[in-house]
Amino acid sequence: MLEYFEISDFFEKYIKWEKEKSRIYKNFYMDFHLHTHVSDGLNDVRFLEEFLKDKTHMLSITDHNEIASNILAHERGNLNIVPGIELGCKDGFEILVYFKRPEDLEEFYKKSVEQYRNKYRMIKTSRGVEEYFEELKAYESFISIPHINGLAHKNYLKYIPYVEDILERVDAIESYNHTLPKKRNLVAKKIRKKYDLFATFGSDGHTNGEIKSFYKFQNEDSTEYKSGRNFMTSSFSAMAILSKHCQHIWKKSMGK
Repeated sequence: MLEYFEISDFFEKYIKWEKEKSRIYKNFYMDFHLHTHVSDGLNDVRFLEEFLKDKTHMLSITDHNEIASNILAHERGNLNIVPGIELGCKDGFEILVYFKRPEDLEEFYKKSVEQYRNKYRMIKTSRGVEEYFEELKAYESFISIPHINGLAHKNYLKYIPYVEDILERVDAIESYNHTLPKKRNLVAKKIRKKYDLFATFGSDGHTNGEIKSFYKFQNEDSTEYKSGRNFMTSSFSAMAILSKHCQHIWKKSMGK
């Protein structure tokens, strides 16, 4: 399910492993999509450092319209981390954007994201995807559509009328999202092939348990599908994320 052979050379400087051996590595972790406490996750940089300290790894912390954890990880220097962010558009559409340098991520964030963040909805900004595309032309960046066949409003195939136009302009599709059922990921993979795009994949992890689950999935047998989250893990994660969003809304309504 994880398309190691469809990863772009954009990430070459961060990939410190041989693609041909990716399926036989042990203690291996690759994740293009995860969240921390600075957006709607419960993970933090220290947990990731401790969990991955003895593992061959590459990851990108892609918080919703936030970069604090990604930049902190770069500054601490203990993780093999790609500069990245998950941008939320005003209509609910999202894109994952990766950069060559953390300096570019910081500059883009300060100029094009920070002042446009939605006051109450941390996963949204007041901007459309076209505005982001235009401003990303100034950077050496790489764009992937996450969970294109996701659940509810994150099923972009169903709810985003311009998704086909966007597919012609991005670099990759997230062909595997560890929070989604097998059938939905297979649809994403099919679309990636149809449009001849590169692949990204990730845990979309918000909790320590989800990160550990994705690690186990990669190291047991990444050629076979196993349920990303059991009922208890899924329920805990959903409640934790909802709690984070509610806390955010409450703080903003109180002027904090």
